[in-house]
Amino acid sequence: MQNIICEVLFLVLCIGFFVHGREIGTKHQDIDELVIEPIVGRFDHSEGPHWDYHTQKLYFVDIEAQKICRFDLATKNLSCIFIAGSGTDFIRVTWDGHKNFTKSAPETLAIVDTNRNNTRWNDGKVDSSGRFWGGTIGPEVNDVVVPNQASLYRIDSHFKPKKELSPVTNSNGLAWNIQDDTFYYIDTPTRQVAAFDFEPINGIISNKRIAFDLQKTNISGLPDGMTIDTDGNLWVALYGGGGVVNVNPHTGKVIRFVKLPVTKVTSCTFGGPLFNTLFVTTSSRDLTEKELAEEPFAGYVFAVKGLNVYGLAANSFKD
Repeated sequence: MQNIICEVLFLVLCIGFFVHGREIGTKHQDIDELVIEPIVGRFDHSEGPHWDYHTQKLYFVDIEAQKICRFDLATKNLSCIFIAGSGTDFIRVTWDGHKNFTKSAPETLAIVDTNRNNTRWNDGKVDSSGRFWGGTIGPEVNDVVVPNQASLYRIDSHFKPKKELSPVTNSNGLAWNIQDDTFYYIDTPTRQVAAFDFEPINGIISNKRIAFDLQKTNISGLPDGMTIDTDGNLWVALYGGGGVVNVNPHTGKVIRFVKLPVTKVTSCTFGGPLFNTLFVTTSSRDLTEKELAEEPFAGYVFAVKGLNVYGLAANSFKD
């Protein structure tokens, strides 16, 4: 069990985990209505949801509190460990997932943005060949991110970061389609989802185009974390937009909008035994007492059921 958790917790503190992989479950299921349930909280800024299908547990991070958390849906047990910062370090955390402490300190495997100050990791996932793709966010001044100070990196088993896209401002959601020939990527301030041709053997991206442009809709918010379903449609969390938008990246059209009872939606992933539950993380960061009273579930992790779609299992980093 510890080896499984060690694979899963290959992370930098401020990243979302590894979403992509083989198809799980059947495609058709009759579900009558949408159920949106807050399952655990409150957290300062929950992010990076990852469903571990080996253990059937949900992992996520609380960036502001510098914690990695594991939630057992069956027992409702929550366990978290504190990590004393990672910044631009790519680290391995060894944790059995049961106790609120680790037996050893995190191991630094690589460092990025060595020529820049005050950037940090923000989101990342692993591709089908076991390579980590993750990006940084620029320095924040008065809650505004300094533009063009960050990058998207690829890290393989040699732990030598390769810069894939630079400069970017706020490297965020990533996803690969089930055919493994397209890579989707969000640089948040653009309010767009970019698509690239993806060559999975060598991990090469090319031919950038815009798959979805939030500016061409009447939907508010900033695109944050992202996942994909087995039909090839994207699910994008909207920070400040109060929900998750489901889009067809081939047409650029909105399929549906899942409204949540909170404003700051950070990320999402599919999980559950059949991978047909959408887990959504949210934030309570910088909300006033009045705003928290109006949004009592701000900062909670939600489970959305009844979408009648299925997600993809996660890949593990290969070292």
